Amino acid sequence: MALPTAQPAEVLRAWQKDDLYEKQLAESLSKLMSARYASKAIPLSSVIYRSLTTLKDLQTLGEEYSGIVQVDECYNKLPSYYSRLFSIILSTFGENITRRLIHSIEKRVEQNPSLTVEAQNVLLVSLKTLSSILPQIQNIHRGLAYMGGGPLQIGKTLTGIDYVHVRPAAAAYYAHLRLLGIVTLLHAIVSCGQSLYRAKTHMDQMKEVPNEVDSNKSCVACLEEIVQPCVLPCGHIFCMQCSYGALENCALCRSPFTKNSVVPLMNYFPE
Repeated sequence: MALPTAQPAEVLRAWQKDDLYEKQLAESLSKLMSARYASKAIPLSSVIYRSLTTLKDLQTLGEEYSGIVQVDECYNKLPSYYSRLFSIILSTFGENITRRLIHSIEKRVEQNPSLTVEAQNVLLVSLKTLSSILPQIQNIHRGLAYMGGGPLQIGKTLTGIDYVHVRPAAAAYYAHLRLLGIVTLLHAIVSCGQSLYRAKTHMDQMKEVPNEVDSNKSCVACLEEIVQPCVLPCGHIFCMQCSYGALENCALCRSPFTKNSVVPLMNYFPE
């Protein structure tokens, strides 16, 4: 006979306990590590904690406290070793891996000569918007878990891992947890909507920027009057503040350049 599915409150209680123990372990590790690597203590503590429990087919301290056990999608046996391993990797490094992947795609888009400037702008804004809403995707998943049950980590959901009770759970009405799920879901959706609106506004503003440098005295990068003009290797002209500032790619043709390749134009004034 299949064991009953774990209630959302029990899953949340187990996650809170495990998060507390991981933070305590991270605090101890940070004291043993140099200041340069102290930021690595949190993911390292998570990997150590999960490797000594979940990866060895053991309950975590939080799961033991709540009386729940991880099972596969059939709800009749423990998850496979590789499912548990991938869930640990995704839960610990999933967001960081996704951000690195998005950043790599951005670099490829910027260096792709076959794309038009308009297409590059749309793709780059879309990728940056996706990167900004990654935390809200996690919150949407968590809100749905509060309302309908299931693991709180996306990594466990993607690998088909769920929870069951191994001892009778006390009967309780979890209306407050459903309310928390609704509030979390609404907040995440509103935040995503704000990010999408800012992206749309940014793309509308870029449509007003000319594709080629015209004969006026405006810098295409900052839309201000060109002061101390400089020419990039691609031949486009910008003001010195933009050329030696945060600008890393030509705002017109997206060609990358280095600061030592910028040539100041002496006694040159745009007509």
